[in-house]
Amino acid sequence: MVADHLGRTKTLIITILIYAIFTGLAALAQDWWHLAIYRFLTALGIGGEWATGAALIAETWPEEKRAQAAVILQSAWAVGFFLVASFNLLLKGYGWRVMFVIGILPALVSLLVRWHVRERDRWAKAHDQDSMVSPTHMTDIFYPPLRRSTVVGSTLAFVAVFGLWGATNWAPTLIRELPDLRDSDAATLSAAVSYAIMALNGGALFGYLRFGPLADRFGRRAVVFAFMCLGSFVMLPITYLLPTTYAGVLMLLPLLGFFNNGIFSGFPIYLPELYPTRLRATGAGFCFNAGRVLASTSPFLTDWLVMELGTLDELQAPWH
Repeated sequence: MVADHLGRTKTLIITILIYAIFTGLAALAQDWWHLAIYRFLTALGIGGEWATGAALIAETWPEEKRAQAAVILQSAWAVGFFLVASFNLLLKGYGWRVMFVIGILPALVSLLVRWHVRERDRWAKAHDQDSMVSPTHMTDIFYPPLRRSTVVGSTLAFVAVFGLWGATNWAPTLIRELPDLRDSDAATLSAAVSYAIMALNGGALFGYLRFGPLADRFGRRAVVFAFMCLGSFVMLPITYLLPTTYAGVLMLLPLLGFFNNGIFSGFPIYLPELYPTRLRATGAGFCFNAGRVLASTSPFLTDWLVMELGTLDELQAPWH
């Protein structure tokens, strides 16, 4: 909403600073609820930055190149995870707080945005027309003809984020529970997790970059989203239930990342195109982040499933 009212560039700078500063402040947490507050405030910046960036891409690039630009934007997610895993590997003896301190570094990106990113004429024209007629409200995305787009976009985002948080983000736990690593020291486990996250996001990066060409060739909605969802549906149980060794998991994680993370490249392509310029950031941001809110139940569901069905060893037993 802020990006639609204030402009893409200013909002991009603000949101980057929000998530960088509060990520760094998380290093000062002394209790779990301190960390929870810092992470909540960090996420305000993350959600706002994505919506602003997706709208900016949609208004900057021509139609025939927009999909490629959007997947490059989304692929930065995998690059970021890869870099963090690398830092975790290099700094494994320094504790978790130093990782949050490193999270301040993206604040430097705000300087690059300030110097090099200019407001798009399309937004400026729509904003001027809007101010002369009537102000934009979030409720506009819930009225016809945009209501269906909002429901469909939010549902797609929910499915993708639920799969990510409900399963893929438990990869470090999976690694630590493997029989050949369970009795390892903390440094060995930290290194194993780092390599696993690198493998996962190596596959994710390839998935992000392939989504655009697949979307251009087969269609952005039905075929490619369905293909990624089907691949996730197959790879999740295979990755988490079949292998019993670290090497086995390491080989499967790139395939899981390709499908389960690669689907996210579709959102900066698809969601901004559902809305007119005056509502683009509001609509795309609502859909993607409504999916996040709904999917936030997935860690609780995962915890309940573990209590009901047992640990990793008990789940794997019937498969072997």
